[in-house]
Amino acid sequence: MHWELCRKTHTRLQRIASALGFTHVDPSRIFCVRGYGSTSEAWARIWGLPTLWQQVLETRPAYVVEIIEPEFSRLPKDEQDRVLIHELLHIPRTFSGAIRPHRTPSFRITRRSVEQLYRRFLATRHGAGHAPAAGSRGRVVAGKGAPTVLPPRPSAAARTARRRRRPRGRR
Repeated sequence: MHWELCRKTHTRLQRIASALGFTHVDPSRIFCVRGYGSTSEAWARIWGLPTLWQQVLETRPAYVVEIIEPEFSRLPKDEQDRVLIHELLHIPRTFSGAIRPHRTPSFRITRRSVEQLYRRFLATRHGAGHAPAAGSRGRVVAGKGAPTVLPPRPSAAARTARRRRRPRGRR
């Protein structure tokens, strides 16, 4: 395997992060590389610099977004943007060098959340502001830094049905 720096992808990531309001992302501490020779089926990966390494090397948090070639280049431009949004979602609001998992109790990276952010990115690029796309069904939860996109809440009937299925036992 070998890698080469990719300024073109870095510029795209910068533009996407800015358009989506990901103020917690520091583009100067994100490095983009194109990886050749990987047997992975992924299109891209993100690597964080753990706290231990930061302390030993006396450096600040950083991330490397690796684009897997030739898989990534075969994708249409819009799908490439979705993949880059997905990778940006792995960066926590603290920009600590850690990697956010796909699922936590308060955060999820799903196709739906990526699609909603992609539509917002397109709307921002075309001057429509930061409003979510019409017809999107996810919830945008605002907090510090970037908004978190969660899937829609289940209906009241679905929540009640789920409660009824829980086994009752002694505690």
